[in-house]
Amino acid sequence: MQGPDDDAWSPRPSDVSSYHSSSHPSDAEDELDYIMSRAGSAEREGSARAAESGRNSPSLSVYSYHSSVDGGIMLREIHGRTFNNTSDHYMLPADVAEHGRLDLQHEMLKKKRGGLFYAPQAVRKALAPRGGSQPSVLDVGSGSGSWVIEMGRQFPHAEVVGLDLAPANLSSEPPPNCRFECDDANLGLLHYKGSFDVVHASCITTGITNYRRFMDEVVEILRPGGVFLTVAGDMQVRDENYNTLPLIHGGEPGFTYTLRLIHAILEAMRTKCPGIDAYPKIYGWLQDQGNVWESTGQKILDIPVGPWEVDMSAKDKHVAELMGQDMMRLVQSARPLLLSYGWFDETVDKWIAGAQEEIKTLKNKYYVRWYFTWAIRPPQTS
Repeated sequence: MQGPDDDAWSPRPSDVSSYHSSSHPSDAEDELDYIMSRAGSAEREGSARAAESGRNSPSLSVYSYHSSVDGGIMLREIHGRTFNNTSDHYMLPADVAEHGRLDLQHEMLKKKRGGLFYAPQAVRKALAPRGGSQPSVLDVGSGSGSWVIEMGRQFPHAEVVGLDLAPANLSSEPPPNCRFECDDANLGLLHYKGSFDVVHASCITTGITNYRRFMDEVVEILRPGGVFLTVAGDMQVRDENYNTLPLIHGGEPGFTYTLRLIHAILEAMRTKCPGIDAYPKIYGWLQDQGNVWESTGQKILDIPVGPWEVDMSAKDKHVAELMGQDMMRLVQSARPLLLSYGWFDETVDKWIAGAQEEIKTLKNKYYVRWYFTWAIRPPQTS
């Protein structure tokens, strides 16, 4: 039975147009006052560097870009937001606002983890300076580029490559050992065979058509002793007892706008994103791959959506605040997806406003579960 907030479908033609502007909108409305202390103005600029615009990399499927020129080719507009123009499987935007959200999410995960990655000894060993070859890192689905830039600064002797469907809107100049390329990982990664010592994949399962096959290709592109790192956020929210919450329609006991929106987003994503349910299976798939890994590990963390827990430490409170901000921005970023799926503008905007108010006022005691996994390749044998 549908409630008053569930009866608004809009049979509409697809509101999609090519994106031809290389300029970026103002980021003045971002709510990052307490976290984003990076130098620069509120206007974030795409600053990926290449010696020439449109330079092709050695791989046929990879495109090294100059963002100010190539943005019109790689981007499109859907319901007022900018998206990649390469794949329909990943249905969140690739614009300034979304990359600002990913910057915030990056800060949250770094704070919670206590660094850029788990398995620190294995990562540092894999990236230790050595003679004969330069250590290399690949970030698949690099998004805003924050992880790439920070890894480049932490390991200045290593090459760090960010790979994504769309150009990054970088918030700072990348160090010279970083580069960004456009590619669709679904087309295959085997042209990178034996090229990397660390492969990082954060929050990309919804855009990968066959994540299990992707993992087999990661094995092939890692060097001996290489490390595979993954991060994935649960697409459902959990209550204060860590139980997933079912859909509750408007007018029914327990209804919240946040929960209604999350279920609507999940429903819409399942029509576009074949990998949406892959994230809790990653650790099991690592075991299934067998002795290609010398060791594997997993850490599961539940992060409150806002600082509603009692007697939180300063660190945990900060992380929870960032999780709340991340969720507020995520529901806004999902607006084009919901409109394309068929919901009326008025319904979606009502849900978004209601959810953002609930998060601001800490009305709901919700958690988001995060899965971190790592796997280490055996060292080279003589």
